[in-house]
Amino acid sequence: MDKLILSPIELDALLDAFRAVVRAELKHQHQEEQSDQLLTAKEAAALLKVTHVTLWQWEKAGRLQKHKMGSRVYYKHSEIMASIESLQRYEKPNIRRAKP
Repeated sequence: MDKLILSPIELDALLDAFRAVVRAELKHQHQEEQSDQLLTAKEAAALLKVTHVTLWQWEKAGRLQKHKMGSRVYYKHSEIMASIESLQRYEKPNIRRAKP
């Protein structure tokens, strides 16, 4: 038979600990669901807030990878999020314009 060990912990602290564990598990589960999610080109462009042409250019440049099923094109949510993170790390060079 399993043992039950009681410790001197207040009810509020115990409830806070349970809430933290449940939140962490729900967040982890939500991330797993989104990582496998396939998005259409229209949904991917809306998520990235770019046009279809920009999406196509990024695909050609190797920033995004498309996945084809028959004649349809899909993008993985996890790959889009990874590309967003890599774009945020990229800093544009500081270009100064000559004053007239």
